[in-house]
Amino acid sequence: MALERPAYGTGKKKQTRSAFGGKPMDLPAFETPISVKENFYRMARHENPLWVPLGSGETQELHMAHIYSKGPEGRQLGPILGDPRDPYTYLDAFGNSWTYDKNAGGACMTIGTRICDDILKWEEQIPWPDLHEYNLDERAAEFMKNEYDSDRILILDIYHGPFQALADVLGGFSEALEAMFVEPEAARAFFDRFTDWMIWLMDRLAGLYPVDLFCVHDDWGTEKDAFFSPDMMRELLFEPTKKMIDHAHSLGKLYTFHCCGKVDKFLDDFVELGADFMQLQRRVNDLPAYKKSHGDKLGFYAGLENFSMGKKYSDEELHSLIRENVELFAPTGGYMPSIMARDPELLWKMAAELYCCSREFYGE
Repeated sequence: MALERPAYGTGKKKQTRSAFGGKPMDLPAFETPISVKENFYRMARHENPLWVPLGSGETQELHMAHIYSKGPEGRQLGPILGDPRDPYTYLDAFGNSWTYDKNAGGACMTIGTRICDDILKWEEQIPWPDLHEYNLDERAAEFMKNEYDSDRILILDIYHGPFQALADVLGGFSEALEAMFVEPEAARAFFDRFTDWMIWLMDRLAGLYPVDLFCVHDDWGTEKDAFFSPDMMRELLFEPTKKMIDHAHSLGKLYTFHCCGKVDKFLDDFVELGADFMQLQRRVNDLPAYKKSHGDKLGFYAGLENFSMGKKYSDEELHSLIRENVELFAPTGGYMPSIMARDPELLWKMAAELYCCSREFYGE
């Protein structure tokens, strides 16, 4: 089976827009043999998808700053990635101060921020957000009326998991690790309380949005190694994390675990935790090796191997690049790439090649 790649700008089109802002760009819209959603769920469940979904083309992603109207004192739970100010500072729902740098594409805690100075006092010092003050219903109604695309996978990125939440309230990763080593019982009590809050949040959002996939960020390492041993992780973080993932599944939703750092020592644990997709830092994790060893049990929401931003590609080079990625990651399903191309014609050609090449691959 050979499919024709549509020339740039021809035929049916759809649009995509980066979460980091910028103008929307056109993508080819194919007549698919099954719906985008059915194929996505087949892929996520490792059940014979017909093509490899394109993360930036077949999904619609909302971050927490877009889900919430501004709360008390102008608070928001996460950065607005497309905010033109450089930098800008905001308070999150817990009262932490963050500074967002659009050139870095992320936010760091504003120097000197620390709302809890002693893990033993977390219950009295940490103000748990009352999100009823954030007009969730009003924002959801507006989104469903004006923005929701039922043909795409709706992803809600609900920000930090238990470990990063502890770092947020204590003022940094070093402080969080000290608390875990010195006062593990208090740290675990915080993780359990935070998990209960996240479960409440999932329930609330699942009642307002037809969400397909929750994404939670909990970075467990630096580029040199993990922050903690597998034993410490299993003692303190495994059960709270699994409780969140299991709850998402109980709602009929899928779960992406975004985890930066060199975290290869947790691969078997990631399988046991049951996340549908891992979003891992490619620079320090050998994703092709992970696919070979764990790809029938773990899904990967990743970039394209060997793709260079800004490089000029011929049609033959694009075909070779995409085919290499499809042959590497598509077997058994569980693979959804994001293409970080800012050139409209290149993005179009890569999206067309990914769809056609993966249809041909699965057809073979």
